[in-house]
Amino acid sequence: MRKSFKRPSGARLVGLTGLMCLALAGCSSGVQPVRGAVQTAQAPSALPTAAELHLPVETYLFSDADSVKLARAGAALRRKCLQRFGLDQAVTPAGQPTGPRTFMERRYGVTDLAQVAADGYHLGDRDPRTHPVEKPTFSAEQQKALTGKTGAGGAELRVNGVPVPPGGCYDEAKKELAGSGALGSSDVAQHADFETFKASLSVPQVKRAFEAWSSCMKGKGYSYPNPLDAISDRRFQGDSPTQLEREVATADVVCKQQVHLVDTWFAAETSLQNELIARQQADFTAALKVKGEQLAKADAVLRDQ
Repeated sequence: MRKSFKRPSGARLVGLTGLMCLALAGCSSGVQPVRGAVQTAQAPSALPTAAELHLPVETYLFSDADSVKLARAGAALRRKCLQRFGLDQAVTPAGQPTGPRTFMERRYGVTDLAQVAADGYHLGDRDPRTHPVEKPTFSAEQQKALTGKTGAGGAELRVNGVPVPPGGCYDEAKKELAGSGALGSSDVAQHADFETFKASLSVPQVKRAFEAWSSCMKGKGYSYPNPLDAISDRRFQGDSPTQLEREVATADVVCKQQVHLVDTWFAAETSLQNELIARQQADFTAALKVKGEQLAKADAVLRDQ
């Protein structure tokens, strides 16, 4: 019989969209668990992959594609700014895309049997652990123009005789895309994303689904209280998946299917988000407006390249 084990304390979460909010476990939440029964969606005959699902808050968040667009526009604006100083910035070729393919792909852990059979809890060729990030290098003059920082006290900063704007080319590009606000997803949307996930862990139906999943896993020889403990097991954080990891991840998906965990969890979090958005509709409407404005400005910048 296979040895049963528990998640070691302090296990690290790597490359998992949405699971970051576990770090908030000791914080108070502005989101209250759903009152009354959470209506679980009609369970399908096969487990839906989380990538096929969409939560209400996604409308207000910047997708990966949106973020890439903002990054490209920002880079174009910084290059344009550097040209005023007679400088240039080499364009670094886009690297291999890493991380989950969609906002939802790993929010509830692994859900794809074919993928876990090959990669366990890893992300295959998209796993960030096997793609080190190469940081760009800048000359001293580029650094001054980009950041607006110098060690020369409060004297006006110039590069090649041209005054550097406050905050340098970085701040100039950001202001062109976002004005005086934050670039990218609003605080209200990010807060909803993290807090509803945390609150969903306390919804009675979700807790019961975790218990059923844990019982199913124990029957297969593995002991974990919930899927988050399985996916964050420190033994599965290496650069490549092990055979044990593949076996545990496969059991994880099969047990989710048997107890309809993904349907239950998704229904609970959807209800939480709908309630929160309804209570703060004006804030979310404003966030959506800002999102549209930033993306429109990014489109304009990229068209003018």
